Amino acid sequence: MNIAMNLKRRFLKLKNKPARICRFFCIVLVSSLILNSCQIYKEVEVIEVLQVQITSFTTERLEAEVFFQVSNPNWYKLKMTDAKIDLMLEGKKIAEVVLVETLVIPKKMVSSMSMKIQSEKLDMQAIISSALSMLFKSSYELEGTGYVQGKAMFIGRKVPVAFKEKLAKEDLGF
Repeated sequence: MNIAMNLKRRFLKLKNKPARICRFFCIVLVSSLILNSCQIYKEVEVIEVLQVQITSFTTERLEAEVFFQVSNPNWYKLKMTDAKIDLMLEGKKIAEVVLVETLVIPKKMVSSMSMKIQSEKLDMQAIISSALSMLFKSSYELEGTGYVQGKAMFIGRKVPVAFKEKLAKEDLGF
């Protein structure tokens, strides 16, 4: 009787072995895809900002269109779904800028694109005081901090953004 029970146990172990092997390979496959997914994404590069066109300017709100060149080295298209950037002129916060509509960046190419943005909160007092100080300076500093949120396939990513630019009076037409 012991021999029959022993053979039965060994047979059951052999019967479950393919399921164990299959489970092991599935776990290895999934973990390798997760660990290697970081290498699948390559950073998108903004090559050049071509033009910033102000389409509407009131005391409450600013709307603009930014024309730029972007390079997407990835084999899939990207969608920029959200952006929120605090703009500062000469160290004073003048506006909080958001993305108006979703932007689709084509795959594997360098392309010229336009992005519509608008300010949610416009601080006219800071703008006027910065404009007055700019009259006596030859250059000024425009700074921005915030984030851009995008989506590729089914994966979303929030990327921090920070820039600091020295601009001359001629850039604004002074």
